[in-house]
Amino acid sequence: MTNTENSTAFTANSVTVFRSLIEGLDLSHFGEGQLYDLSALASESAGGLCQGLLCLSEGLENCEVIPPEGIAQVSGYLKASAHLIPVLFELCEQANSRLLRMNKITAYPMN
Repeated sequence: MTNTENSTAFTANSVTVFRSLIEGLDLSHFGEGQLYDLSALASESAGGLCQGLLCLSEGLENCEVIPPEGIAQVSGYLKASAHLIPVLFELCEQANSRLLRMNKITAYPMN
């Protein structure tokens, strides 16, 4: 059990650390068009990843078997998604925040 607890603690910590690193990104050098693009792409990418996870989850719930050689691939996808989804939302939030500071648009929160 100790190995599982260490793995869980590391995963939670790595996700937190990864998000905090992205929070520190300075977007002030981006122009208005770049911020619109960044916000839209980050939001759309996060939605796509979530749909992929939902599809995988539904397949598993329907007892569709993953072949042994596919387990490592699914595991890698899930780990990458666990790191990318918070980053994409953070990028979207930062781009929207920067746009608000520029007083150019009314940005809508992701939540």
